[in-house]
Parts: sequence; structure tokens; C-alpha cells
Amino acid sequence: MSTPTSLTSPTGYAGGLEIPGWELFYKGKVRDLYRYPGDEQHMLMVATDRLSAFDVVMSQCVPDRGKVLTHITEYWCAKVEDRVKSARVTCTPEEVPHLPAEVHNALRGRMTWTRNADRVNVEIVLRAYLAGSGWREYQATGALWEYSLPNGLKNSSELPEVLLTPTTKAEKDEPITWEQATKIIGDSQYAETIRTLSHDIFDMAQERAAEKGVILADTKFEFGLMDGEMVLIDEVMTPDSSRYWPADGVVAGEEPPSWDKEIVRAYLRSLSDWNRQAPGPAIPEDIIQKTRDKYLEICQILTGSLPSGVVV
Repeated sequence: MSTPTSLTSPTGYAGGLEIPGWELFYKGKVRDLYRYPGDEQHMLMVATDRLSAFDVVMSQCVPDRGKVLTHITEYWCAKVEDRVKSARVTCTPEEVPHLPAEVHNALRGRMTWTRNADRVNVEIVLRAYLAGSGWREYQATGALWEYSLPNGLKNSSELPEVLLTPTTKAEKDEPITWEQATKIIGDSQYAETIRTLSHDIFDMAQERAAEKGVILADTKFEFGLMDGEMVLIDEVMTPDSSRYWPADGVVAGEEPPSWDKEIVRAYLRSLSDWNRQAPGPAIPEDIIQKTRDKYLEICQILTGSLPSGVVV
């Protein structure tokens, strides 16, 4: 059994904490989900420091990464709550019913007590720049999903307009058209609400990021329904779900410097003896430290603060 004291070490919080009286019912790449018996309306979402790349969870953690993801999500949820509410209830351990005091410190800064929502099984991806899978799609087809694009665009080129490129919500997300997304959502009115909200939130976030010298190149949102009302679920515009670039560091045709785990991915791409299957290779300590520094840096830039108790 893991103990709370072992989970605050410099190597990071790997997750899997046994919470007396609670059930750990799901363990994702980054998040652990718990529920308290008899409470079907809520769940406890815990952001670990686990590190995944190319859909493989590495053996090492990036210390405080889960706290940064939680802190940034809280920041953006507060900024958009006049547009759309989120499913979250509190991030304060003392406010979670039946949560034993002995685990409060281990979970502080990385847990979210959230209401259960009926998840919309579509990931809403918005792109303002060509990057990642979007750039690869453009290279292969000259288009982006169902959108025709001008010739001659390069990696990290700004798109003529912000494009919504949804994907399925599955183990391996697959690109779909908006028509297909609407069918999955199952209600054209809900689908239009999601599309309008997503563009509105993204535009606002782009403006706020730009004021701080940051480009929000793309992001993905997840929505759910609670009592007929659309709400945001999961993480919101974190470095795991978004590309943040320095405004003065983007050159079309080059890979921009970014505030995320691209340092890790670049290292892994340099390896000739790893087939991108589990188990992942050991990540050098300097790569782990640089990745942590990037997460803390964008957290400070965006929110103006760091998670409580995190030391640079």
C-alpha cells in the first residue's frame, strides 16, 4: 500500500494511492479516478505526475506536473464560468465529504471533486496554427479534415481562420467531420452550442495569452451534460491539451519552442532502439528537469502564480 508521505518525494506522485473507504475505479495515463460507495453523483479526479508520450506511460514522473495541470485548469475554469460552467465542485481536500484527513496533504493541489456528467463522446479540437497531426494531414492531403487550405503553408504557419477539427473520444482518437461529430453528439442544438462555446472560449483565451506574450496555437475541449446543461469536463487548456508557444519564437517552417512535454518527445524520437511500445525507455534526469521547468514556467506566465507548496 502506498503511503501519503511517499507520494510527496522529489521523484513525483505516481498515483495509485489507497484511500480508505474509497474505490480507485479508473487509472488513465495521467489521472486516477475514485468514487465513494453510495455517491453516484460525484467522483474524485486526481492528476498524477505520470508522464506519457506516444500513448506509452513512462516509468518516471515529472514532479508537480499534476499540480500544474490542476492549477491551470482551475484558472481557466474561473475565466470562462460566465460563458460555460464546469463540472468541478472543489479542489480543496477538506471540502470533500468522507475524504480521510490522512490523505489530504498527498492530494492537495492535484485533486478535483467533480460532479458526474454524461460525457459527449467527441473531442473538440480547435486549431489556429498548423502543427502536429494537423501539419502531417496538410502535408499528405493539402487540406485539414474537410477544410481546403491555401498552397504553400508550412509547419507552424498561422491558419486563415480558427478551424474546428473534432475527433472521436477513444483509446486512439480518429479525425471526423463536424457532420459526423454532430451525429455522435446526437442533438443538433447541443452540437451548435458546443461549437459556439468552443470558439468563444478559444478566442478569449487567445487574447489573454497574447497579452502575456504567448500564442495559444491549438487546444481541445471535452464537454458533458448535467441536467440538460452543457458543462466543461476534464482538463481545460493545460499544456497537455494545448500548444503554447512564445509569440516572439515562432518561425513558419520551423518547430516552435513550446511549453509542454515536447522535450521528452524529441528525446524519444532520437532513439533508434525503441519501437514506441511499452515499456518506455528511461528518460535522462536533465530531460525530466527541463520538462518540469517548462510546465512551471507556463503556469506562472498564464496564471501569475504557482500551485501552493510548489518550489521552483
